[in-house]
Amino acid sequence: MHDTRLRMTLYPTVLFAFLATVLVLTDWDLWWGDLLFRLEGGSWALRDAWVTNQLIHDRGRDLVAVMTLALLLAIAMSFALRRLHAWRRPLLYLLCSALISVAIVNIMKDTTGVDCPWDLSRYGGDKEYVGLFDSLPEGQDAGRCFPAGHASGAYCWLGLYFLALRYRPAWRHAVLGAVLTLGLTFGIAQQLRGAHFISHDIWTIYICWMSAALCYYWVFRLGREQAPAPAPLASGPED
Repeated sequence: MHDTRLRMTLYPTVLFAFLATVLVLTDWDLWWGDLLFRLEGGSWALRDAWVTNQLIHDRGRDLVAVMTLALLLAIAMSFALRRLHAWRRPLLYLLCSALISVAIVNIMKDTTGVDCPWDLSRYGGDKEYVGLFDSLPEGQDAGRCFPAGHASGAYCWLGLYFLALRYRPAWRHAVLGAVLTLGLTFGIAQQLRGAHFISHDIWTIYICWMSAALCYYWVFRLGREQAPAPAPLASGPED
């Protein structure tokens, strides 16, 4: 039990702390932003491009909305249909971990005051770059770009990995890979648009991972006997 908790919480925290410290103490965010800005010809040429804006951002947001509605419908059905009762707890866990992840990201966006790269004078905007832990210059309005909000719409589904770990261990790597791929697609597209620095996405991944992990320990109390996989969709008489 303790080894599993170390792998799922302590080790990711150590890795995150290392990466976050490096990004705070260096100009790697700006170096990466400068590179993207230069490759796009000295402007955020992909800000309004069909692939990054309409497809990945707008349709990606629609995809997350559909996934959320599907989850809510599944939860409602688990209360209404007896044969789906076994799915109620896993589905509620997934909803709680996703909501907590998105809520934390949005609270931080409201409180950190960090601007998007496209707002900075360095990249054609009208604001001065301010580090995460630095004070805003007098008269400069607070931004709302940290952590990465759009990517959180994908990473908030990391709870699916923990459900696979519990009920379908053979699927866990494929599930994790799918969620990370979606999150990276959302995150990289936003970086290409000038909406975020890479550190914004690293913080979002960590927030969503820890939300999913801690909710998992709370809901399932890791260390008890392994729960059988829900199999409510099989046909058969109801009790």
